[in-house]
Amino acid sequence: MSGPWGAFSSREEQEKKRTVSDRVLIRRLYAYSEEHRRNLWFGVLAILLSSLMGLASPYMHKVAIDEIIGPGNVSGFLWWVPLFVIVVGGNYLMQYIQTFQMRIVGENVVAKMRDRMLEKLQIISLKYFAEGEIGRIISRPINDANTIRIFLRIGVTSILIDASSILGSFAIMFALDAKLALLALATLPIAIGLVWFMGKYSRAAARKALSTLGGLTARMQEDLSGIKVIQAFVEEEQAERTFDKAQESNIAANMRAILISSSYMPLVASMRLIGTLIILWFGTLLVKDGALSIGTLVAFTEYQFMYFMPLMDLVVVYDQYQSTMAAVERSFDLIDTSVEVREAPLEKRVDLP
Repeated sequence: MSGPWGAFSSREEQEKKRTVSDRVLIRRLYAYSEEHRRNLWFGVLAILLSSLMGLASPYMHKVAIDEIIGPGNVSGFLWWVPLFVIVVGGNYLMQYIQTFQMRIVGENVVAKMRDRMLEKLQIISLKYFAEGEIGRIISRPINDANTIRIFLRIGVTSILIDASSILGSFAIMFALDAKLALLALATLPIAIGLVWFMGKYSRAAARKALSTLGGLTARMQEDLSGIKVIQAFVEEEQAERTFDKAQESNIAANMRAILISSSYMPLVASMRLIGTLIILWFGTLLVKDGALSIGTLVAFTEYQFMYFMPLMDLVVVYDQYQSTMAAVERSFDLIDTSVEVREAPLEKRVDLP
């Protein structure tokens, strides 16, 4: 009753098993940005430059403490302050450019996907409208497309910024002090393992939430389009009970998704707290022995914050990514639906009198 990704009825959609990898879905989604590749790469370049400028700030704090404040060389601020203003101002400018460019890409990609879905709805066989639920079909170019739109505008940017910030922080921390850097990263594998373990449950919960939202949309559409029949047969109470059941199912699915996603943050935050304690404890011992400067220890704590905060942000975005991949699957389900009855070519059509 549908393409390779599923069906439009309640039972078949909820029982559908995933058969397509994220790599395939992302490749197909990337193909929709072909006309806006320049905006995409300008946005990516601005993201990388913004991350580099953000990583420069903690190192400049180290320089200020060790070379200006420590020795009492107050005149050093004459060059340090203008340079710091340039770095911060450039960071804000790159953030503006990346936001503008990525939103152009996101809006246009989703617009093309909606066009493809609506084109398919124009030629799709009547069987799909007769046997499927209209609300579930309409939910894809509306609800699912909006989920994709938000992720392309915000989520992709967050992933690139956070990933570059994490990798940059690692590189600078190892350049400052390799031993302390290894101690600072001791809790990172545990945090990543927890996120990966919870991710498989998050994906299933996100798809269930979208599926039940489609069912709720379908229930509303059918009740409103058939309101005259419902009132004629005095079935208002039954329609209300059916709607309440669909809404309760959607609420339960969303609550499960929220329960899974909300468990990420405390786990990652606890790992960050342990990492901070490790840095402060061993860093203080190194400063006491003269093996580490106070400015380097301050920079270490800032870089540890700069890679754990993006990691916590990635946890949130990862949950959004799972919802987006579920929405992409459902959107391509409609786009790839095979048309069972096709119109004959113009030269072979029979015009009725």
